[in-house]
Amino acid sequence: MSTLVADPVLAYDIFTASSRTSGAGLYDLLLAGRVPHSELLASEQVRRDDIDARLELDPRYRESNWNGEGAAPIPNLAFEEARAFLYKFPTTLPMPDVIAEPDGYLGLEWYRNRRLLYVVSFNGQGALSCSGLIGQTKVYGTYYLDDGIPTEVLRTIARIVQ
Repeated sequence: MSTLVADPVLAYDIFTASSRTSGAGLYDLLLAGRVPHSELLASEQVRRDDIDARLELDPRYRESNWNGEGAAPIPNLAFEEARAFLYKFPTTLPMPDVIAEPDGYLGLEWYRNRRLLYVVSFNGQGALSCSGLIGQTKVYGTYYLDDGIPTEVLRTIARIVQ
């Protein structure tokens, strides 16, 4: 009689991934044991450095009236929420552009053309305010980053970039 023993790393990753999160894809999980741990750490650090660099906006956006038209300052917590979102964002989708919004939100924008765009906005209050356009259909909603990036948000981004 033979005994099948599951790879503890693979089993751990599968059972800890929430259905609402954007954790590693199945392909990434299957290859988890084949990539040296040090390479994973180095590539993860490179990714985090890229995310941090994207979020380095001009300090003026943290001040009132940064656009000369009464724009609200973007709070530090909005940057932290965007950072947490991007750290969880799947590597299989392209990274967004980072935009300052006059209402005091920090936006992550995926733009293909004027009829295919989506923005996920953060204001430091814990909610993701999402809006976009797919053809002639407006898409919008408010979500929370409790357990990971909501599936609906990832599906919409995928539709925009494909």
